[in-house]
Amino acid sequence: FCVNDGKHVEKFISNDLMFGSAETCCKDFFTFNDDCESYSLNPGSSGKWVEGVTQGDPWYPVQSLEFCLNDGKHMGNDRMYGTAKACCNDVYTFNDDCESYSLNPGSSGKWVEGVTPGNPWYKHPTINRCVNDGDHGNQFVQTSQMYSNKDSCCDAHYPYDNCGSESSMKVKEGKWYKAKDGCTMKSPVPNWIRNVYGTKEKCCERKFKYSYDSCLATPQATTN
Repeated sequence: FCVNDGKHVEKFISNDLMFGSAETCCKDFFTFNDDCESYSLNPGSSGKWVEGVTQGDPWYPVQSLEFCLNDGKHMGNDRMYGTAKACCNDVYTFNDDCESYSLNPGSSGKWVEGVTPGNPWYKHPTINRCVNDGDHGNQFVQTSQMYSNKDSCCDAHYPYDNCGSESSMKVKEGKWYKAKDGCTMKSPVPNWIRNVYGTKEKCCERKFKYSYDSCLATPQATTN
């Protein structure tokens, strides 16, 4: 869509690309976008973050977390949004918890650099336990494998072990939930799992709608 933020000079916009109204700009460039004029007149309604127009830092997707952040570290990211909801709706439609995790990253159980205090918990490669010894850099731990607390780490990697407190595990018999490569049904269900389903079909429909048949064909998904 079009903007009139006064930055046409610093962006070296030529005269033939400047218009007297949002309507004429949209008709000349964005005929495929029925919402161009309304978004141009009210950029916030587009869900996009517009520099100098949208207040605050932009929301952007973080692939390792599968939700969005607005921590000011968006430089180099070409997908920026005005709200967590807009970011989630555009990028993480498969994650029902995206918006709530984006607004409260701590609730995800994931460790977020610059947001979560302290060192991350992670699965130690040799002692087979979750630790937060600050050595995650030397162990080459991926961001997606870092957690904000011990229980989240234990539930992700040792759901049947006594790694964490037994009270950290929820027993939900006969419930399907999303695992790494499909849907699985195990007991206990880790406490960081928010969405469970009564059937494998329903789980695959909600969590793997773009690879539904493949999800159904997976006999038992792996959890780590």
